[in-house]
Amino acid sequence: MNCDTYAEWLSAQLDGELAAEHVVELNAHLATCESCRETQRIMRGLAADIQGLPRLAPTDRSTLAINVAIHHLAPKPRRVDFGPVMDVEELAEFLRVPLETVGHYLDDLPSFELGGKLLFRRSSVERWIEGREHRFEPEEPFDGIPKNDPYCQITVTR
Repeated sequence: MNCDTYAEWLSAQLDGELAAEHVVELNAHLATCESCRETQRIMRGLAADIQGLPRLAPTDRSTLAINVAIHHLAPKPRRVDFGPVMDVEELAEFLRVPLETVGHYLDDLPSFELGGKLLFRRSSVERWIEGREHRFEPEEPFDGIPKNDPYCQITVTR
């Protein structure tokens, strides 16, 4: 064992977290190692100095500023309650794609215009998606061995 490990144990001991099985070994080492006894003395002094420091708490104003900053950085929760009719921004959010992606499909998407605004009926969009889905249906069941592959042919001889 080296002194770096014992220094970690000293720190754990000061925090009340040193495993019981290490206490005897640490004390035996301290009896023979002047360097580690000095490290222990310094750590105890620092711990005592820290305990003597006043406890500071943030002001209400700084707590509010921190909370505001956190809320500005946090992502907006995803919307899940879309009505029967959506505008372009709502459609992008519904599809979970950027607005530009919706723009690429505007000619294909079922839509209607009302009051100069392009709108999308949710049920029509869902049918449009279903029509574009690719479904994989194998022609015959797959047993894990490719057919007509010379490397996968098994020959049994007796």
